[in-house]
Amino acid sequence: MWKDFFYYSKLERYAIIALLFLIGLNFVVYFSISSPHERSITEEMIQEEAQLLRKIDSSEHHKRYVSQSKRPENVSNRMNLSAFNPNTVDSLSLIRMGFPVRVVQNLLKYRRAGGTFRKIEDLAKIYGLTESQFLMAAPYVQLPDKKNVGKSASHVDSSKRGKPQMPTFEHVEKFEEGIQVELNTVDTADLKRIPGIGSGIARQIVRYRQRLGGFYSISQLREIPYVTEEMLRWFKLEETELEKLEINKAGLERLRHHPYMDFYKAKVILEHRRKRGEIKDISQLSLYEEFSKEDLERLLPYFSFD
Repeated sequence: MWKDFFYYSKLERYAIIALLFLIGLNFVVYFSISSPHERSITEEMIQEEAQLLRKIDSSEHHKRYVSQSKRPENVSNRMNLSAFNPNTVDSLSLIRMGFPVRVVQNLLKYRRAGGTFRKIEDLAKIYGLTESQFLMAAPYVQLPDKKNVGKSASHVDSSKRGKPQMPTFEHVEKFEEGIQVELNTVDTADLKRIPGIGSGIARQIVRYRQRLGGFYSISQLREIPYVTEEMLRWFKLEETELEKLEINKAGLERLRHHPYMDFYKAKVILEHRRKRGEIKDISQLSLYEEFSKEDLERLLPYFSFD
């Protein structure tokens, strides 16, 4: 019975063989012709996808760069200063000039509490304002006559409103070449006569000298911002009597105030005095990790062990 089912005539067998041949030929054509085409399409798709991914990555990188460049801390480091009166200037103007928001808030708080700026140095009292920011801003500070300090903007002549005047600088005759000044006694007036030194740097030198207790080396001037190597040749040191720091008597605030000290060094000294008694020699401090060899060398001229 099953043999009858699979019985084909001679013509039918030829037809089946031809059909199988055509099917096989179709497979051959498909794999030999269509496959390379598909592979080329796949490769093109991969390349397009890679380009798209590179564009997306580049776009994301650009977005991150833009967002980072707009951060307040980066903007605050660039100051675009113009003449201003700290007694009347508004917060928006200060921020546009590059002052940090915290400094602006503290300045306004100081004014609301009744504080006034009577001299340029008063600006340095504002909490958060760094020395470098103060030095950059000082030449632009415009203060009216003392009788006008504290008046509101409504009392200012309307014809002068909105017309900021550039600060005027006094003419200072500079020293001739070859002159040297005594570093430990020179005042700000003579300091400003040194080429390259203005009011800001002169005040910094005097203030640093007071904090140190005097200079024992001209090279110490390098520790002051904006003092250049070229300025050092205008100084000499003949009077080197220094104000000593009484290491066995001074309190925490007095000790930490010295430029070569800090809270942790001062704390070590106080703890040593409390536990072991007076400090007889600076070598005793070398036992503490808070004091490096360089620290002790710089501090030795200023310490008194009486």
